[in-house]
Amino acid sequence: MTPLVREQLHRTIETLSDDQAEAVLAYAEALMSDSLPPDYDEANDPSIGFIWGPTDLANRAKDILRDEITATSGWTQKKD
Repeated sequence: MTPLVREQLHRTIETLSDDQAEAVLAYAEALMSDSLPPDYDEANDPSIGFIWGPTDLANRAKDILRDEITATSGWTQKKD
């Protein structure tokens, strides 16, 4: 990190409320750690939705799209 970025970070931190600073501190500690915090709750983790689903999605992509095509969907199926 360049000194300019560190200075900007310091200035920004000074403007935070105590609650905001606590959240930033927790985030910084999580960045530096390889383990999950003790109060981690998967139900409140917004990133879980990005990775949840079948593991064979890439292999089944054509099948999934073909199954979703309807006469009113605006999609057409190209002959293989």
